[in-house]
Amino acid sequence: MSKNYSAVIEEGKVPNTYMTGDVSYKKQSSDIHPENTVIKEVTFEPCSRSNWHSNASLHMLIAKEGTGYYQERGSAVRMLKKDEVVTILPGVEHWYGATPFEKFSYVAIITEIDKGHGVWLEKVTDGEYFLLSSH
Repeated sequence: MSKNYSAVIEEGKVPNTYMTGDVSYKKQSSDIHPENTVIKEVTFEPCSRSNWHSNASLHMLIAKEGTGYYQERGSAVRMLKKDEVVTILPGVEHWYGATPFEKFSYVAIITEIDKGHGVWLEKVTDGEYFLLSSH
């Protein structure tokens, strides 16, 4: 006997309160996801990036298209290419985004969403960001 699964897709732009540049998302709610988990796809246009922030729960990012940046506070920036996975522990300050010349998208798996939202911090400045692309 097969079960009918239901899914709801929510799409939109991420507010510039949390991002620099154009960032869009597609979030799917479904019966087949584990309870208390969200899976979403996020796309950054070239030069777009998140603010520094920390999460309340475990996040996994799976690079899907393009090349992106990921950086934890106090660490070197990491280049992300297709199929690379980043595990972000709760409370770790970080940011991510596209490189200056290429779109970047990833799939995020967010667990324990009942722990609440993360904390949004300051923007990654143009000076900090463009210094990365000069290396």
